[in-house]
Amino acid sequence: MIVRRTVPVVAALLLCASAAFAAGAPTPDLTTSDYKIVTSDSHYNLDTGAFTMPSKVTFYRQGTNGVADRATGNSKNGTVTLAGHVEIHDSGNAPEAATEKAYRGSGPATIWCDQLAVDARAKTYDASGHVRFEQGSRNGTADHALLDRNRGILHMDGNVHLNDNGSTLSANALDYNLNTKDVDIHGAPAVITQPKR
Repeated sequence: MIVRRTVPVVAALLLCASAAFAAGAPTPDLTTSDYKIVTSDSHYNLDTGAFTMPSKVTFYRQGTNGVADRATGNSKNGTVTLAGHVEIHDSGNAPEAATEKAYRGSGPATIWCDQLAVDARAKTYDASGHVRFEQGSRNGTADHALLDRNRGILHMDGNVHLNDNGSTLSANALDYNLNTKDVDIHGAPAVITQPKR
């Protein structure tokens, strides 16, 4: 599932950007050897670590690019929230592809949502509002998705619909274990269909 891969990339990208602002690079077009962030204006508090990018934010990194209407967060707390028309594309070639088993071999993916909240220290990634992903023959939708990388669990709830090569799943909620690949489905009714063989 795409959420497990792309969200950590966004967190690292924007948190590095806020740190660069603190280091004295208060420019709306921020570029380093690893990433580039483009926005028309931003505000950073050197004391508290709070930052705001109230206008469209576009970001690029090896293997990943994305856009959101705005971003807020706190570099000292390790938090960032992307809001409004969040769209993230992952080519499958980000640097962590070489070391993360769950990342490798999953292929290019895209996620869309209304808001994505990241807590880098807790390693939680919370997507809400019209959550949708596509990855090869797989796609899915939900009202909400929460990835807890420490536990290796992806929780999806609210009108969950998944499709994979003709197989479908509709449920109120599910928990997907990234390590064991087990899925626990919660709430009724849950409907699973398989293609005719």
